[in-house]
Amino acid sequence: MVFIALIPIQSFAEGSKEINANGGYRAYLFSSPLGNSSYPFPTQGTMKVYVNVGETINVGSSVQGMDQGTINLRAPDGTTYTSGNDATTGFIADHNQELAGPQPNVGGYKPFTLKVKAGQAGVWEIDFVSNTGGQDQGNPDPIPANEAWIQPTGQYIAAFDVSVRNTDNSAFLKGRVFTNVFSGILGTFDVGFNGIFHILTSDGYQYTLDNNGQAGNGFTFFVNNKGFKNPDGTASYQSVAFINNPDVQDPRVADSPSDITQKIFFNTPAADLPASANTPGGGTTWLLKAPLTPAITNMTFTGIEGTAGVAGTSPLGANFTFDASVAGDYVIAIDVNQNGSFTDAADRKLTGAAIAGTNTVFWNGLDGQGNKVPADTLSNYFANITLTTKAGEVHFPFFDVERNVNGIKLTRINGSRAPDDTVYWNDSQIPPIGTPSNPVINLKGISSVVNGHKWGSPTQNPFDQDDFGNNVGIDTWGYISSTPIKTTVSFALKQADLAVDSLNAIANCAGQQVLYTIVIKNNGPSKITGGKFIFSFPPELTGVTGSSASTSGTSSMGPGTVSANTYIADINMDNGAVRTFTINGLIAVTATGSLNVSAAVLRPADVTDPDATNPDATPPTDPAAECDAPPSGVGCNNVKTIVTAFKSAPDAGPDQTVIRYETVNLEASQEGVWTQAPGDPSVASFTNASNSSTTVAGLPNLGKYHFVFTNANGCADTVVVTVVTTDMVIPNIFTPNGDGKNDAFKITGLVSYPGSQLIIFNRWGNEVYKADNYLNNWNGSGLAEGTYYYVLNRRERTGDITTFKGWVFLKRGK
Repeated sequence: MVFIALIPIQSFAEGSKEINANGGYRAYLFSSPLGNSSYPFPTQGTMKVYVNVGETINVGSSVQGMDQGTINLRAPDGTTYTSGNDATTGFIADHNQELAGPQPNVGGYKPFTLKVKAGQAGVWEIDFVSNTGGQDQGNPDPIPANEAWIQPTGQYIAAFDVSVRNTDNSAFLKGRVFTNVFSGILGTFDVGFNGIFHILTSDGYQYTLDNNGQAGNGFTFFVNNKGFKNPDGTASYQSVAFINNPDVQDPRVADSPSDITQKIFFNTPAADLPASANTPGGGTTWLLKAPLTPAITNMTFTGIEGTAGVAGTSPLGANFTFDASVAGDYVIAIDVNQNGSFTDAADRKLTGAAIAGTNTVFWNGLDGQGNKVPADTLSNYFANITLTTKAGEVHFPFFDVERNVNGIKLTRINGSRAPDDTVYWNDSQIPPIGTPSNPVINLKGISSVVNGHKWGSPTQNPFDQDDFGNNVGIDTWGYISSTPIKTTVSFALKQADLAVDSLNAIANCAGQQVLYTIVIKNNGPSKITGGKFIFSFPPELTGVTGSSASTSGTSSMGPGTVSANTYIADINMDNGAVRTFTINGLIAVTATGSLNVSAAVLRPADVTDPDATNPDATPPTDPAAECDAPPSGVGCNNVKTIVTAFKSAPDAGPDQTVIRYETVNLEASQEGVWTQAPGDPSVASFTNASNSSTTVAGLPNLGKYHFVFTNANGCADTVVVTVVTTDMVIPNIFTPNGDGKNDAFKITGLVSYPGSQLIIFNRWGNEVYKADNYLNNWNGSGLAEGTYYYVLNRRERTGDITTFKGWVFLKRGK
């Protein structure tokens, strides 16, 4: 079993005539959706062809119309076609028709044809379906390549052809047909395959590949740019001692920026092929390009958080980015000690494989000895990148190829120093069974005409599989090496130890202002631009405003904004600068207990803060996420929190209006002290000014009196007592019926005349009630409804008596 691996290369092949034209034994085309160890990437004998509008595709096979044998075609616009089961059109009957090609060639087969319509220009895919639809019917008989053949029953096709006719139908066009993978079978282990293919690489280089008698039975052949890969996806440049799911690019899938399947043509690629073309499924593929001149462009250094030319010290790091015109190996050397040399032990070297296109290489901020590279405060750092290109790189992995006694011949036919037939290999991982390659390791290059990577010994036994290549994967490769290319980039490393030095508060009671004072500092060594000061507060704090001033050093502040219970301001601070923020707010009247607030200073992107840096690629936005991230762990000096205790707002009670000389009752909501504001109409007296409940007497003068209640935190509330005068009014009816309204004989204004006497008589002149200090509380108890007479002896403030007489009706009904 032979499995030769390469990467998707556009190979335009006209068909079996070309690959069997060089002696050796016929390679039947394998066509099946079912794979095995010899066919790890099975296809339905898929070929590809580039065509223009108006050109005609001619196809045929030796199984057309036999059982399931047919030909299916897919256009770039998604249209599908089939040759159906016609046993004449598209049928190649014998070796002579294979050699003659499609009609109108003399002696040719009658092809199945399709003229390319508008919108269908590009690469078509053509499946040659076998007569069993892919079911295995055993090995075909081995036949010399130039002899007559008989089509076997099975998943193998003896002859196939894809030919393109020009737009005026005057000639066939060569160099249009290719495949990404060719799978075939010889029928035995003791004959060789001499097929010659033409390899086209994605960067414009061309090779001629002569299989030169490579032995094996079933085999798969493709070309790629890496051969077997390392776990990180780079080329290993080694053969492997196992073939169970080896890491190699699947030639049937689309290329990636780093994994390329080169194209296998059956003739030299046509000179008029475009650089790219549409493919079925809506994609595109590369075709013929002029070989690229090796170059490095667009070399940049960007901190992982997105700042051009600047990075934070470890653990942040940065990305070097550059465009390479061709693939190769890079070395990025960083002059850590800034002495102009890039080869000191402390200098850091980053190495790897570069792809053709944009390359990004991460640097973790450490030097060549694993130490953190410090922030630069005086000058920038410099890095040199050296790219050694391997243009036109092609790899030919052989899977389970027991012997390759002649060695393949590989010749690069364009580019520098062409023609060049140098090949390389490294078989050091293969157990030395049978006849190993000689030498086992060839990394300096050997002419493939002299030694195209030979292994194994000739055998006359058609069943002999035991030799050096049995059940292993052997890689042979070639490339064109260029003179190393160099370029340089400079960059800055920054680190600033930002800190909240203090957070203090002055607060008394709900409903009043609270003042916060915050001191922040940059302990360097780098200055910062675009850092953040962040003050977070609860909803109970409203009307928040902020300002700041430079305490020492050089610093500045941008406009502060308040949103979602957060005050944020941009800050710029030189090394050693100290700045003081003042935050004012109003504590809601309904707030109780305490306020939890925090103040934080947040680093700008790509400036490391030693104890507050989350080393991901996201620019910093959350102080807590930066503060608690590894490697520094939980806690930092960038954030301070304070719990500010305060009293609830005192309530001295509602304002009151009283009549002159009345006693006033005052009741506050908490403990504290009562005082009278200066400037009142007269000085009142308190029964207990140090109690929340007290009475106030001595209000002889009319006007407003102000009684102030102050709690333990010094917060105050004031009750206004308005003293009014009211002429004495004696009612002539009252209704002591128990409804709580007018149930007593109340003389309005009598409170201003304490010690007044009231005497009540019935209509017969009998005394029924007497009070020497009437308190407006006679309710007619025990007396019948009716008219009664009163005598009121009002005691004046001078002690004199003024007598009032009259009647009052006592009514009990409701």
